[in-house]
Amino acid sequence: MKTQKRRVLLVNPNRYRQPPVVPLGLEYLAHAVQQKAFEVSVVDLCFSEDPHRDLAEAVRDFAPHAVGLTIRNIDSVLYPDTEFFLPEIRTLVDQVRSLSEAPVIIGGAAMPADPEGILRFVKADLAVIGPGEVTLPAILKEGIPPSKKGRVLVGQLPASFCAPRAVGLDYGRYVAEDGLAGFETHKGCSSQCVYCIEAGTKVRHREWADVVCELRQLAERGMDHLHLCDTEFNDDLAYCLALLEAWKKERLGLRWALYMKPGNQNDRLFALLRDTGAYLVTLSVDTFRKEKAYWSEIEAMVARCQAVGIRISIDLLTGFPYETDGDLNGCLDFFQRIAPDEVVVNVYLRLYRSLAISRLIESDPALQRHLVRSGGNKGAGLAPIFYNHVPLNWLRHRLREDPRFRIAGAEKVVNYQKS
Repeated sequence: MKTQKRRVLLVNPNRYRQPPVVPLGLEYLAHAVQQKAFEVSVVDLCFSEDPHRDLAEAVRDFAPHAVGLTIRNIDSVLYPDTEFFLPEIRTLVDQVRSLSEAPVIIGGAAMPADPEGILRFVKADLAVIGPGEVTLPAILKEGIPPSKKGRVLVGQLPASFCAPRAVGLDYGRYVAEDGLAGFETHKGCSSQCVYCIEAGTKVRHREWADVVCELRQLAERGMDHLHLCDTEFNDDLAYCLALLEAWKKERLGLRWALYMKPGNQNDRLFALLRDTGAYLVTLSVDTFRKEKAYWSEIEAMVARCQAVGIRISIDLLTGFPYETDGDLNGCLDFFQRIAPDEVVVNVYLRLYRSLAISRLIESDPALQRHLVRSGGNKGAGLAPIFYNHVPLNWLRHRLREDPRFRIAGAEKVVNYQKS
């Protein structure tokens, strides 16, 4: 008698649509689980008119042995109009429990913010922090003994692979609503930014042939406008150059946007970015304890983008504890002088329990008077909380005559929508 495959239902609960984000992680995860001979179904609730109805139908029709649910973000991050996503996700977990005895396993990009706290809040059975491509199939094979319920497991970095793309999800709807197909070249981030939940995580790059394989699939399926989903592309300059050389030879006719960090760059890199269709670089910049060399790298990258005709936008996070008005004025003067295409200024620092910047603020009562809780939420917990000591009226007045600058949160758009 043929053994019945174990069934896994993967759920995307992310309904934030400004713009909508294709659940790339679930595509990769579905491929990894199928490779281990499990049967997979994906329910994408992004565009659902009735997510509880659609989830209930998926659970009843598919009868999964386990349910995996991805949490991309705790909230929409930008102040003042901050949306807190976890309460709605908790109702979806409750619904699964009411319909099935299948364990609910959560993971996703939001988990490093506070894995134990998120697990308790949404009331799932198990959480995975980090990549799930290796860990989830192992969980499904071994089962979840009572001793492991309520635990957080650390995901293992997967070997390189080329997953089927643009199948099983309504890519047309995403594109119609200004979403883009994504791809990634590596997992992890070697930077040590005090405000980032991905800082200092182990890095593993994919084989460049697998990345090109994925890009070819997307191009063949008409997905010719892409956004890179790496934290920052240029973690390893030698890898970037090898990948882009292989990509250029394919002549795929793609347009793509990417994030980068100051450093790890040369003229050849920007020439290859241009030749592979990159049209927008967003440079992540912060003002926390930076040396002169950091600003020299930024100036060089702006000049190199301009030399090859690539638009460059600066995501500027500033207003850190102990910075003065003079510090901020000097930074704004710097960007007015080097003249990138756009500077998005964010002076509200989103705090998470796991961050070094949160511990710094907790250690100084004088800083705590600058904490802002979105929507009146109380307590440090998981609900959105920000640090800000820069008055928005002052900032608006300071930037009023320069159209290159905009203030984060004033508009619900991302950088590629402005290009």
